[in-house]
Amino acid sequence: MNIVILAAGTGSRLLHHTQNTPKALVKLAGTPLLDYQLRVFKQLGLSKINIVSGYLEQEFEPYSFRRFVNEDFQQSNMLYSLMKAKILFTEGEDLIISYGDIIYEAHILSALIKQTGDIVVSADKNWQLLWDLRMEDPMQDAESFIYDDNNNILELGKPLTSAADAQAQYIGLIKISAKCLPKVVQAYDSLGLLNTKNMYLTDFIQHLIDIKMEVKASFHQRGWLEVDTVEDLSRFEALVKNHQYKVLGLRAEYFQ
Repeated sequence: MNIVILAAGTGSRLLHHTQNTPKALVKLAGTPLLDYQLRVFKQLGLSKINIVSGYLEQEFEPYSFRRFVNEDFQQSNMLYSLMKAKILFTEGEDLIISYGDIIYEAHILSALIKQTGDIVVSADKNWQLLWDLRMEDPMQDAESFIYDDNNNILELGKPLTSAADAQAQYIGLIKISAKCLPKVVQAYDSLGLLNTKNMYLTDFIQHLIDIKMEVKASFHQRGWLEVDTVEDLSRFEALVKNHQYKVLGLRAEYFQ
């Protein structure tokens, strides 16, 4: 299967850390975020790796995988970046989409791959422990994630109206089956560029749900991190330095 890592943005909330470095190459415990993902791909025998860069895209030149460039990264969003790699939607293979600012254990990606469904979204059921670690009021930042008894996602990515709407949290890791890829492109094209250039990927997934496409959840509990702000990076660095891996929800071996 193909993998595409979305890494075009400026990472402005990381301030000086991204002044000369793309967000995906910011180091956590001495290792670029991207390299943690590459370790997982290697562990699972996945080698068809692609990246969509934009901001400081030349910094990815030392990596040997196929690169696509979103030159309009300052005026666009994740979905637009993804479609810069639209050729991957025609190659007849399942597609894994991964945000460039997350790290995750191999079992999370393995579960996503094994979960059947046209579109599968990785989600953390134990999300509040991570949100509590990162922010004062998790409910202000969390978004809706509602699913039915068959793990079909009904709603995601919307502001919370109640805590009950956050049955899990989206982490930025998705699988689209080969047979469904043309339908996803058709749905994207039907919306038009004016509607999609600044659309969040979660909003697009919600659109796919609304037009009755099958979107399933692959659940896990912890085992991942998002590095979005200076505070995130500082807090995670301190916990790794003090060997408090359980607080992070990751194994000590992950950082070796």
